[in-house]
Amino acid sequence: MARVTRIPRERPDRSRALAEVETLAWFLDNSIPVPGTGGRRFGLDAVIGFVPVVGDLVSGGLGLFVIWRASRLGLPRVVVARMLANSAIDLAVGSIPVAGDAFDLWFKANTRNLGLMRRHLEQPEASTRDEWLVLLGLVAAIVVLVALVGWLLVSLLTTIVGAFLVILSST
Repeated sequence: MARVTRIPRERPDRSRALAEVETLAWFLDNSIPVPGTGGRRFGLDAVIGFVPVVGDLVSGGLGLFVIWRASRLGLPRVVVARMLANSAIDLAVGSIPVAGDAFDLWFKANTRNLGLMRRHLEQPEASTRDEWLVLLGLVAAIVVLVALVGWLLVSLLTTIVGAFLVILSST
């Protein structure tokens, strides 16, 4: 008798999984029409985001369901990583009071992730070059941002220490 070393990966029905993700993305990003704006819409992600801290964490958690479904359907890891980056950007910028709420109305991470998911489910052999370029760009931007913040902190610290030394030497 053959030994089972791992449970075989379940292959969920793609159309059902895609329908669940489409519904959730619509609900979070586009479910509420804005009258008099020519069809502009927003979703519960923007509404939930008005609740400080908890709202952003809840909407981020709901967005992770979209990514989890994509990973279970066998999307390339780089595509899943890009989807995680979209959700991280939405969570990080969305948590800034007022400006983050306005960003949530525009960015719509779940709809972006749904588009990535659709593209790679419809064309599994499609190149992932664009996803790699976006991820490399994000990593480069984060490195530059961290270096800039570090430089600012060192400059601030040397200025404070210099001022303190001037005060000490004058007394």
